[in-house]
Amino acid sequence: MPTLDTRGKIAGAEIGFYVPIAVITLLLIFRYVLRRDAGWLFLFAFSGIRIAGGALVVAGQLAKTPNPMLLNAAYIMDYVGISAILLSTLGFIGMAGQHTYSENRRLIVSLRFTGFFILAGVGVGAAGGAIGVMANANASLATALHRAGVCIFVAAYIFIAGLHIAAWTYRWHLRSYRRSLLIGISFAFPFLGVRLAYAVLAAWSASDLRGLHPSSNVTIAKFNPVTGNWILYLALDLVMEWVVAALYLFASTVLAQRRHH
Repeated sequence: MPTLDTRGKIAGAEIGFYVPIAVITLLLIFRYVLRRDAGWLFLFAFSGIRIAGGALVVAGQLAKTPNPMLLNAAYIMDYVGISAILLSTLGFIGMAGQHTYSENRRLIVSLRFTGFFILAGVGVGAAGGAIGVMANANASLATALHRAGVCIFVAAYIFIAGLHIAAWTYRWHLRSYRRSLLIGISFAFPFLGVRLAYAVLAAWSASDLRGLHPSSNVTIAKFNPVTGNWILYLALDLVMEWVVAALYLFASTVLAQRRHH
């Protein structure tokens, strides 16, 4: 009978971690009827991606006949999830600045440009992942596209950091509960940075999506999320993301409650 390996068990725990976040964000979305300041939509999408990815890994490992397509889809979704957490960050920066810097046309354009930039990274990287799992695939093209997508995400992270710093210049114009949201984002940024650093190392850890052709550098090969060290994967990927999501949810929920009162 098929059983779960270490990564399968981690995937099962991942589902349990993100179901509460998905439920709470969904309730908040309905509560605020998708208003412009309701940045929980992207966090809900991120949670859904992580739940689906975990479910695909569990299903792929428990199938009576091994189904690599399910696992391949899970690996691609792990990459796509990075875009959702970056878009969440943009959404919460905009949420904190309602009626202040969010009315600044230049900042609005910058937020939208960064959002489109992130979506471009999704398209490039996901295309690389899809090509990489095809029969007779062009491995070098798939790897190049995947790595290019990761580099786009890193550039987007740098842009978002600049926007976050710009938002702080308006701190004296913000209500205290909106400053609290910016503080929550500030605390989350280092964890998000670690997650992006892991994504870069993972992209160069192997020349294929499944990690079957690891890097000749033994140290870098350990950062592959599939065949590398699972402790590094857990600590630098999943834990970092969960901390960021929890910080965003806590800070934004406090903002919503204080504004309501």
